[in-house]
Amino acid sequence: MDSYDLHELMLDIECMTVLRHVMEQPAMAALYRLVCDCANEHTDEGELTYAYCAVYNAWLEQSACGKKGFARAALTAALFEESPVAQLCARTDADQLPYSVVSALAHDLQTLGKLTAIEPAMFLLLCQRAGLPGKVAARLPMWEPALGGVDFDPRVSADMLTRDGARKVAAFFRKHGSGLFASCPGSTWVGVSEAYPLGLRGIREPDPIRLEDMVLYERERGVLVENTRRLLAGHQAGNVLLYGDKGTGKSATVKALLTSMWLEGLRIVEVPLAQLTNLPTIFSMLREQPGKFIVFVDDLAFNDSCPEYTALKTVLEGGLEARPQNVVVYATSNRRNIVRQRFSERQDDVNERDTLEEKYSLADRFDLRLTFAAPTQEEYFTIVRALLDARGMEYDWETLMPRARAWTVSHNGVSPRIARQFVDQIQGEIAENAAHTGA
Repeated sequence: MDSYDLHELMLDIECMTVLRHVMEQPAMAALYRLVCDCANEHTDEGELTYAYCAVYNAWLEQSACGKKGFARAALTAALFEESPVAQLCARTDADQLPYSVVSALAHDLQTLGKLTAIEPAMFLLLCQRAGLPGKVAARLPMWEPALGGVDFDPRVSADMLTRDGARKVAAFFRKHGSGLFASCPGSTWVGVSEAYPLGLRGIREPDPIRLEDMVLYERERGVLVENTRRLLAGHQAGNVLLYGDKGTGKSATVKALLTSMWLEGLRIVEVPLAQLTNLPTIFSMLREQPGKFIVFVDDLAFNDSCPEYTALKTVLEGGLEARPQNVVVYATSNRRNIVRQRFSERQDDVNERDTLEEKYSLADRFDLRLTFAAPTQEEYFTIVRALLDARGMEYDWETLMPRARAWTVSHNGVSPRIARQFVDQIQGEIAENAAHTGA
């Protein structure tokens, strides 16, 4: 790379349009300043030294976050920061995008690729050509182009930072959305504020539980998976109520869907019970996104016709506004009769039958209702052994079975949750014994 190449790169950066916001990212801004200082014939030694050290410190900040070099920083800003081009691509089919937008996106991606591909040894050489003394250059550290760390997003590839990467980037936005919806598999409604302008707090690392790790309830999981697959395919999918005994894995089953299908565009928005009056707002926001969404409400239970009850009932069926085709509601409850009933109602209410029908009507408005009954003791033993095997633990079942049975007595019943807690206890004991033996 010579002076001509540097000036061409500077011109390319100055002409960036749709991804211009990426250059505001600290690492990219530091790289650009170093390029400018190397290309300037009048840059003094101190300015060159300062600019190079600023780039090294920017690399160090990226590395401290587990990121792999400047290319990753550029892709993270381009794909996961909200921008007009991301929003346009998310809402527009690829063949309908304006040619100027595709061309500008190709130019900007190629420019970012050129900038982030300059190796530290080349930068030091360019600094020396610009007037940096060799004795100073010898004291400056060279950053590694890529540092080991957490794995990068499997949806992203290095060839996106090329001119041909424009179509891939546009397709990424079209499938996964923009901003928070692109960067986070899940989110929780916390209310609109300065910190959360969308009202959502993103969840970048959701519970990693997997469908294949779960035992029992195969039929119920199969129905839920099939319904979710229809949602992802753009076909008619139903709202689902999962009800049954506590600890049977109702919530875990919904979470496991995200682990299995987020790469296909599935997202989960968790809405606390007290925030259900915001459902119309949430639905309106999700309607504008290209992804497929599960609005997840955990542990439903209402007292009489409270506002939250009315809001959920309205969005399930009966409201003036149609439910978005890309959104379904999955809810869990420990009881089919979601609205608590007082015995006095049976005595005081003249129209007792109407009252009961009203209370059951919320559950009936779910298209699918899946029951998770408590397992038998033998099924509980099956779950325990499956978990032990899945974790690769060696054990003598004849010795362990009495302890597993006693655990259910001390924990008031049998359920997959209690089985997992028992296996956690055994695993901890094995690890502790191994540590003592090793010592």
